Amino acid sequence: MSQSPLPPPVSGAGRSLPELSGFLPQRSAGLKLILVCALALLMAIPALFIYGIVHERTTGQIEAAAAVSQGVGGAQALLGPVLAVPFERAPNPQRPALKTYGIAVAYAEDGGADAAVKVEERRRGLYVVPVFEADVAFTARFSPDALRSAIPRDATPLWHEARLYTGVSDTRGIRDAVDVTVNDRNLSMEPVDANRSEPGAFAIAPRASVALAGAKIEGLETADKDILVKARLRLSGAERLAIGPFAKDTRVHLTSNWPDPSFTGGVMPTSHTSGQSDAGFEADWRVAYLARGIAGASADLDLGEVTSAGQREMAVRFMREANPYQSVERALKYCAMFVGLVFLAYFLLEVMSGARAHPAQYILVGLAQAVFYLLLLAFAERLGFDPAFAIAATLTVLLTSAYAMSVFRSARYGLKALIILSGIYVLLFSLMRAEGFALIAGALASFTAIGLTMYVTRNIDWYGTRERPAQP
Repeated sequence: MSQSPLPPPVSGAGRSLPELSGFLPQRSAGLKLILVCALALLMAIPALFIYGIVHERTTGQIEAAAAVSQGVGGAQALLGPVLAVPFERAPNPQRPALKTYGIAVAYAEDGGADAAVKVEERRRGLYVVPVFEADVAFTARFSPDALRSAIPRDATPLWHEARLYTGVSDTRGIRDAVDVTVNDRNLSMEPVDANRSEPGAFAIAPRASVALAGAKIEGLETADKDILVKARLRLSGAERLAIGPFAKDTRVHLTSNWPDPSFTGGVMPTSHTSGQSDAGFEADWRVAYLARGIAGASADLDLGEVTSAGQREMAVRFMREANPYQSVERALKYCAMFVGLVFLAYFLLEVMSGARAHPAQYILVGLAQAVFYLLLLAFAERLGFDPAFAIAATLTVLLTSAYAMSVFRSARYGLKALIILSGIYVLLFSLMRAEGFALIAGALASFTAIGLTMYVTRNIDWYGTRERPAQP
């Protein structure tokens, strides 16, 4: 039985695909580069998820620090000795029974603080929180004339309510009685409620941003010599210790066993020495009267101006210089550039080798770079950032280099990938360490990579055209 011949193609349909293929690039390097760039941008999506994990870990660290602070007192800010006396006055002569009240405050003419701080690390789950115990000795010299001059002329001082005050931001950290002597005479300090007022009369204490302890002091109205005050307290806290400039001329000397101090507050040390390992550090501060910017004595002064955070405090933060979460977060900011350089390196190897890499293989390489950040975070929590970077980078470079050897079917190109990728990871680590030069280093590296790409691909047929066969 004979078979009927096949019907002829309709309108040349049998030749349409072969003919059109002559107009389409078969191996267009230009299209491949565009696709590689698009994939590099898409690889930033996994980095966003890793950034979320870093944020979660950072929040956990903050919560761990808050939990530890509940028991030791948290960040501490100290206020040295201050003198204050309430006063009353009748503003309207026609209604003398209507009185108003205020508080005259006098800071010391000069004063100093000598602090010895012992820091240790406490672990809560994965997180380590530095806590400290501090022995602080205050000395202050007051002029009774300065206090008397702070009282308004139309006011009557209530000398029987005159007090000496000291302050600490978190009283939970006080570990012993506060020892205070005035001209070698002991005073008994008691907690003071700054918001309480005597019934129908005056505020019990000046305004302050720290919890005050006070003691009544006698003889200020008749004193004709300087008043010498010494105070000593022992307290605990976490992460940060600050001392406000409680005198017109304030000096602070602080010693600690902590090797990595971070000086914060509004005043930097005039000198400091930082040792290695457990050697600790010493630091000295001085705040002169004009630099302090607060009146030495006046009515109704706010003591909170002395201990206002970040304004006039002399402070040190007991935190490791290289916080692993901050370092990983900084590394993630360079993710797009980093993955782009890796993809660019693979593209150049593909161009030089003549082998073809599938887009799926680029995706696998990009996922390997994303997992690098995950490895970096996981190891940094346990070992610190530098060892974690070395481990994560070594594993990732070996994996992607071995994969390049398979993709480009040559051990020589695997070795080239090993060298190039190692250089990229060294660049990333350098950007993490050269904070002040990170931007210029990253810009120069990107410019160099683009220039190298232009040079290597200068003779490439970007359109992937080929000579079309002659038509019959």
